[in-house]
Amino acid sequence: MIKKERLYTLDLIRAIAVILILITHYNANFIGFNGPVQLDKVVLTAFPFNIYIGDLGVGLFLLISGASMYYVYANQKLNLANFSKKRLLNILPMFYIAYALAFLYYFWMNKGFSHDGISLKWGLSTIFGFDSLMQTAGFPSFMLVGEWFLGMIMMVYLVFPLLKVCFEKQTGLTLLISSIIFLVVQSVQYPENKIWTLVQLTIGLIPVFVFGMFLQKYAKALNNIVSIGLSVFVLIVVSFGKFGDVPSKIMMAIVSVAVFVILTNVAKYLEQKSIKRCVTWLVKYAYPIFLIHHFVINQVVKHFDLLMVGKLDSYILFVLCLSIIFPISVLVYRLERMILNVK
Repeated sequence: MIKKERLYTLDLIRAIAVILILITHYNANFIGFNGPVQLDKVVLTAFPFNIYIGDLGVGLFLLISGASMYYVYANQKLNLANFSKKRLLNILPMFYIAYALAFLYYFWMNKGFSHDGISLKWGLSTIFGFDSLMQTAGFPSFMLVGEWFLGMIMMVYLVFPLLKVCFEKQTGLTLLISSIIFLVVQSVQYPENKIWTLVQLTIGLIPVFVFGMFLQKYAKALNNIVSIGLSVFVLIVVSFGKFGDVPSKIMMAIVSVAVFVILTNVAKYLEQKSIKRCVTWLVKYAYPIFLIHHFVINQVVKHFDLLMVGKLDSYILFVLCLSIIFPISVLVYRLERMILNVK
């Protein structure tokens, strides 16, 4: 396989997505997920462009995953065994290391291990990295680190060889079928049905990955003032319009594509050394940050009475969380490299 140089545009979007996910899980403490609603204490915003900030982060991650995978493997013969091995080695070892550290911390804090009546059979989902995905869908799990997106992206990698063949042979048809699947699956709502929720979080979001492949394939054609103008127009409409009846994941895709297009066009104006250094660092440690940030935030925040925390205090608390997340992420990254003997 031909090794391609990294694209700064894709790295910039990935770094922004990392920041959005960090903000998302910190702000969850102030928007009703982990306590009473206190919107005045959120960092920056909880609902950019009239959608949940977490949806924007996930949408960008899906698009960047599709775009980067297409960029790396476009028009190249894919060895299925080597591809699968590489993807698994990129995901599971670091997941196990982060999980082990979190487990040992819990074991120490709780003076032992308790599975709270959950059958140990659900530990299989942890072995394969699907525990957070299962928990989000409503199933029991032993989830400690990572997010539901991890299980979803692993499923995407399983079908990527087939997606790649279909996309390269029939781009328009693949995009059309993907769009139909996306709209149908996300429009049919059975919130109490765990299996259907699982379908929506997996099969129902694979099309967004395909959208990312499309955006990368036609990146040059979209690099113009017209694309920026249309994207800005879309963001203005969704920001001030009323779309409460539109399923959240459909709004996620619309906003994420618009933001993605804008960022690909303006990335060349954000190549100052200081910005590049930050982007490079965030991208390098993006995966361990993704794995441990939620766990760390929960452990730090629970030591504070959030009802007594002021707006300035909230920002300081967020910085405190980052000051713990970042060095632990570096530690997890280096442990993985040491264990796998990777330089």
